[in-house]
Amino acid sequence: MNTVRANCFSTSYEFLSIHLTSLFSCKIIQYHRFLHQCPYRINKLRKIMIVIFVHGWSVTHTNTYGELPQWLEREGKDGKLDIQVGNIYLGHYISFDDTVTVDDIARAFDHAVRDGIADKLRDGERFACITHSAGGPVVRKWMDLYFKNNLAKCPLSHLIMLAPANHGSALAQLGKSRLGRIKSFFEGIEPGQHVLDWLELGSDMSWKLNESWLDYNCTTNGIYAFVLTGQKIDRQLYDAINSYTGESGSDGVIRVAAANMNYSLLKLHQEGTNGENLVVANMTRTKPMAFGVLPGCSHSGKRMGIIRSVTMANAATHPTAIWILRCLQVKNRDSYNTLTKELAKLTEETQHNEHIQVVNTPLYKRKYITNRYSMIIFRLVDDRGNYLNDYDLYLTAGPQYSEHALPKGFFGDRQRNQHNQGKLTYYLDYDIMEAGINTPKMQGNLGFRIRARPEASDQALAYYKLLDFHSSLADINKILHPNETVMVEIMLQRRVDRTVSRITNILTPAKINSKPSGKTVD
Repeated sequence: MNTVRANCFSTSYEFLSIHLTSLFSCKIIQYHRFLHQCPYRINKLRKIMIVIFVHGWSVTHTNTYGELPQWLEREGKDGKLDIQVGNIYLGHYISFDDTVTVDDIARAFDHAVRDGIADKLRDGERFACITHSAGGPVVRKWMDLYFKNNLAKCPLSHLIMLAPANHGSALAQLGKSRLGRIKSFFEGIEPGQHVLDWLELGSDMSWKLNESWLDYNCTTNGIYAFVLTGQKIDRQLYDAINSYTGESGSDGVIRVAAANMNYSLLKLHQEGTNGENLVVANMTRTKPMAFGVLPGCSHSGKRMGIIRSVTMANAATHPTAIWILRCLQVKNRDSYNTLTKELAKLTEETQHNEHIQVVNTPLYKRKYITNRYSMIIFRLVDDRGNYLNDYDLYLTAGPQYSEHALPKGFFGDRQRNQHNQGKLTYYLDYDIMEAGINTPKMQGNLGFRIRARPEASDQALAYYKLLDFHSSLADINKILHPNETVMVEIMLQRRVDRTVSRITNILTPAKINSKPSGKTVD
């Protein structure tokens, strides 16, 4: 028998299983000789880990990844991680073309994966994915298209999302041209319109994907998912014309609450003969996903960007590199749960340490306060499936549930989606709100009022009744959490007067009476 000789530097578990079995079945002494001649021992053999990087929106160069890929490759060579040379891939996709959608990118990503590492996937290998910004939703959309009903078959082992736009970005509503002029973030490149539409807060596409992901249980299926983001504003990149680039509770582009994959969906339906009841039709929460706010990280830039600022020289002490390494080393549910707790502790420490930022310049000294924020995305529809376009939504508080009793300073921002007027996003200072509501004077009461049009009146043939929602502090704590988003669907009853359509057996011509009868159809 010819002795099988191995190149020890390319040995994998598969090689070991096949060749050592052959040797062992013939002569045990040849097995010992193999181990003696090979500079690696069995406990030194490492299973290959494939890592794919996926960038964010309006990127035209792979330097957006900084030197993180090179550093990970070096760590692999040094034996600190199960990565070998040639197994790090830099993904790139087109997001600055108006014809390309997120769905298109996800489909093309599937082809790129199969085309680039098909041979490894056939052998049962899996890959880790590190994304930035819009890259997170792209990979999640890919998972939703191809593996939603069978996550166990997904070849993804680790999904590490850096500052992902999972619930969109407040900047997206500024539009292509204005965003393109913010060169500090977009380098003068206008984002593609369809990608921008997806990223607008409350978009139908992001709502659909996030609603679908409520059913996902990644950890049970051996997929370890993480969200790492920052909340530091790089004042050198701040655009005075666009205040969102300096928004508290964000990294200058993505809000902490918009990145977080721990979120809830609340469905409230108006019921009753007179529409007097607002019933909780459904309340669902995602399975827990590891989430961490990294210290000193903004969205972009070589100085503070969560990924761009990683260099070969600073990676060993850079929070992004350190925690990515920790994430990639997770191998089972127990280690995942342990790291989830550590990231929660890190988030608490980061937000405590970055609560106050003092900026000194030759001309002024300015203090910035960063509290924890929550985001509420409202989806207003009626029981006929129509989106509401003309309405006012007021938050209310206090014993009388008044819009004038809300704590001062709690309100951060409000955006109505430009493509679907029935989507409205509120951005609230959770810390101010919690402290303000949880007082004897306010009685822990928080709610909202919706005045939709057409309104009920003596002349209304079709209308919506005024709707009030009241909740207690206990209810609020179930729904609203710091650093998180809650999606709230509100379904109103569309009431139609019986006068709108009638039949009569009186054949004498007569004027049609349009006066409402006061009685509604079923």
